[in-house]
Amino acid sequence: MSIKPFRLGNIDQHEDPDAANEKLDQWLDETRPFYLNSPEYAKLSKTNKKNGGDWFHMFMNLYLNYIGQDLKDLDVAAAEEIMLSLYPRKMICPDSQAKTIVPELIAYWQLLHRELNGGQRRQLKHAERIITFLESIRKDYLSIYKGGNENHPFAGMDFNTLMETALNPAAEHDDDDWVSDLIADAAHNLPDYKQQPSPPDHWLPLRQLPNVSELLEHICHLGFDHTLPNAPDAVFELLNCGCQEVFMQIRQGNKEAQEFWHYTEQQIIAGAQKNALDPDGMNVLFAVLSTRKQFLSQEFLDFIHQWHMDNVDEMAPDELTPEAVEQSLQNMLKDIPDEFSLVSVLHEQLAFLPPEGLEMITGALISSEKGLNGTALMILDDNQERAKSIVSVLSHNPAAITPVTLARLIRIRNWLAKPVQGKIDKLIQAARKKGVVPKPPKPLSENDIIETYMTAVDGVGTQGVMLTTREGSLYRLISFVLKESVGIVDVLVTPPAPKKQVQQYVSMMKQQQTSVEKVSLELIHRQLPFFLALNLKSGIVIDHEVIQVMELLGMENWNPESMELSSLFSPLLPEMPSPEEIASIQKRSAKWTQTTVGKSWFEEPEMSGPFKILNLNKSDSFFKDVIEPTRGKWGERIGRMALWAHYSTNKNRQKQSRDYAVVSWLLGHSDMPAQEINLLNAIARNSM
Repeated sequence: MSIKPFRLGNIDQHEDPDAANEKLDQWLDETRPFYLNSPEYAKLSKTNKKNGGDWFHMFMNLYLNYIGQDLKDLDVAAAEEIMLSLYPRKMICPDSQAKTIVPELIAYWQLLHRELNGGQRRQLKHAERIITFLESIRKDYLSIYKGGNENHPFAGMDFNTLMETALNPAAEHDDDDWVSDLIADAAHNLPDYKQQPSPPDHWLPLRQLPNVSELLEHICHLGFDHTLPNAPDAVFELLNCGCQEVFMQIRQGNKEAQEFWHYTEQQIIAGAQKNALDPDGMNVLFAVLSTRKQFLSQEFLDFIHQWHMDNVDEMAPDELTPEAVEQSLQNMLKDIPDEFSLVSVLHEQLAFLPPEGLEMITGALISSEKGLNGTALMILDDNQERAKSIVSVLSHNPAAITPVTLARLIRIRNWLAKPVQGKIDKLIQAARKKGVVPKPPKPLSENDIIETYMTAVDGVGTQGVMLTTREGSLYRLISFVLKESVGIVDVLVTPPAPKKQVQQYVSMMKQQQTSVEKVSLELIHRQLPFFLALNLKSGIVIDHEVIQVMELLGMENWNPESMELSSLFSPLLPEMPSPEEIASIQKRSAKWTQTTVGKSWFEEPEMSGPFKILNLNKSDSFFKDVIEPTRGKWGERIGRMALWAHYSTNKNRQKQSRDYAVVSWLLGHSDMPAQEINLLNAIARNSM
């Protein structure tokens, strides 16, 4: 047997990334023995042999997922992008390991050159030039990898150094130096960073609680340099990046994150009592927290209300009269395209107002149709008293309720808390008596919903949804996340924009999600009512943009669906699988955890209970304590995978639907012992 160059064949990496990655893994598994027994490998030092081909494995994975072509097409330009850009951005490792990257790659490419270009037929025409390029960077690659130009504050630090510096900053520099550098970098580069679908890689340390703590302490106590360009926006983005991970963990019930935020609240309140907080820094923090009110303690909400009351005297008295407020709001409305944009613009300013203050603002808004429609959307507030104050404002003149708002109130009535529902019912009846007839806005036509994408179900039960739509000559991007046990979160509806701008954003987002498929819009229509019910159960507020999404997509069913999600994927298995089919699918499913998305399918041992020490060397006890209790959860996740494959427009993916459906049935409804279900064993191996 000889080495053959890697070829995708008829697989389109963008259409079926899992199949492409599976084929690459198979090729790498086949070539690795040749490498380990080659003279090129034998010549390497003991240190450079340690990774055993893993650096080349990563090299090819980056090539496939970012460039996506056959091995014969891998040229010097692609090698430069991988070595000079992707490796430094996508990986953090100690210096001692980084030094072994290039020697291994040179040896592997020398093997490929010898095997594939040694005969009459040269199958890798770029191999010699790639080896020459790798030789040219070998001596200086550590400084290249570490970021020799020092273009961001964490350049040149390996992961251990970075964490040590963050936890013990005095050992290296003044406490706030790295935060100041990070703010300056963000301020100067913010326009470029905001064009990307995710934060830059050197912001990743902000996912660590100690670093978030330092960032918060700096912003809250020292503020920021106002002479920097885009300074408030840059600080907002940094805080938002740090807080996003914290509150995501809180949303998932992580005790450490909950305790961290409770401590943070207490420290901020104590700082205020000592008059030690920076007003500008605090205002940016409050703006970041405005979309996360449900995670804040009542004590902290009261503190924020008092903070705003204490700082409102900076305005002149004549600016606070009802007439002045109404005139200011009406002037603002002229530049806002619709009621959804209005709510987004006002959200940060109004999020922490007490009910009486909110009532004054919304009372000034309702004198225009746009303002009234926007005010009605604010009923979704998670604070019942604030929601009731908005209903009270709308009830002053039921005849002014627009047909669009009346239709919305009827549709979202079941989303609201019982005390608010009663007031809404009275408002709906009063508006009908005044002759108002509900009329929902016209949805997009099928031809104007251009593409619908959905990701596979990841290891924490989330699926991303992304749609592109057309409105006249302009386009929109709609995205949101469906999260198990939580509901619909992270909704984004962009303003109409030129097609090129939306396509660029879609391309960047697809690069971040390798397991993404085009799917039928019917899948979205069928799933949303179930996830609406999860929002109500979990207490995670339904965003006003959810209304916009449902209206644009022409959703008919707005009532939260209380049935189990399995009622959607159970029909995909109309007849019982035979023992032979089960055995065949069991064999295939054992490899699912090796796919791109499957690598995220694992359970964390600490989920088995607080302070419980598990012996990871004993697979039986690990399986019993950690894996077996999650059987039902994985049954639902794999059922969602069956739906995803069934509604995919990719025929190869559609063929996998029954496999997923059978495994979902094995997990959720069969009497097969958990230890005999191959997928659970594969998840256990991933976890361990």
